[in-house]
Amino acid sequence: MEKHLFLHCGDLHLGCTPNHLEQRYEDFFISFKDLIDNAINSKCEYILISGDLFHLKVINSKTLLNVINLLEYARVNNIKVIAIEGNHDKAFYVDEDSWLNFLNEKNYITLLKHKMVDGKLIIDNESIYEDDNIRIIGIGYLGSATSIYLKDIQNKISKSDKFTVLMMHAGINRLLGQEMGDISLEQLLPLKGIVDYVALGHIHNKYILEDLFYNPGSIENIRIKDGKRSDDKGYFIVSYQNKEKEVKFIKSKQRKIYNIQIKLENNLSIEEVERYLINYEYMCEEQAILEITICGNVPFNPYLLNFD
Repeated sequence: MEKHLFLHCGDLHLGCTPNHLEQRYEDFFISFKDLIDNAINSKCEYILISGDLFHLKVINSKTLLNVINLLEYARVNNIKVIAIEGNHDKAFYVDEDSWLNFLNEKNYITLLKHKMVDGKLIIDNESIYEDDNIRIIGIGYLGSATSIYLKDIQNKISKSDKFTVLMMHAGINRLLGQEMGDISLEQLLPLKGIVDYVALGHIHNKYILEDLFYNPGSIENIRIKDGKRSDDKGYFIVSYQNKEKEVKFIKSKQRKIYNIQIKLENNLSIEEVERYLINYEYMCEEQAILEITICGNVPFNPYLLNFD
């Protein structure tokens, strides 16, 4: 029996513009394009996006067109994109529908979503995608109510002979006490034996728990400080045959970030400090982001330094 493959990613945050730089806006689309290329070359059948496809609930036409072009690129290469809503995707209450609903209606993605009826979480046909080999169940972002509805989720998922994936936009033991969609590992352990792979999003760094719960991290660095853990950002390519799986982590294409701390000697003049910084051997590649932290006692107001 042949193996089947899917790519699992999350937190793409397309439309994000860190530091208001156009190059940084483009970086997120470059990374997503590279991800799709890898899915094509690896012969993946699906790309699973575990929430936060977009960075903002309200997007401009440029962002929408860029996303449509890349989703169409995946579609013409016979890759089906399946997504759930993250907290950044969800529409404002008065708007009702998010932009993911639009992409779903136009067949660029398959959006899996739950319903709430009389305070109860409902999993129905809109929550499940199935083919001959795989069953994918999607639960959108539930925020602080995630742990409350977890038993509902577990009770409504039956065991299947097909390889079963549960998609959720939630963190495990990462945001406890912040009411931002965090749940404890103990609450999720009953899913063992019912599902074969839990495709998580929401947390921007990679983690794997119990060989069942997989969070790939974001694909680009939203903040400069995220670059300190850039090795923990990427996506998983999963091959499966019946109930057996093999999971490979791929680091995504990211703009390099260097964080350098420079300690100054005491009593340097402002001119000496500026010369020192200009001539310093930074040892970083072109087009990288460089964050410099300057430490030391100086006999002048540091805000007078010519940072340009």
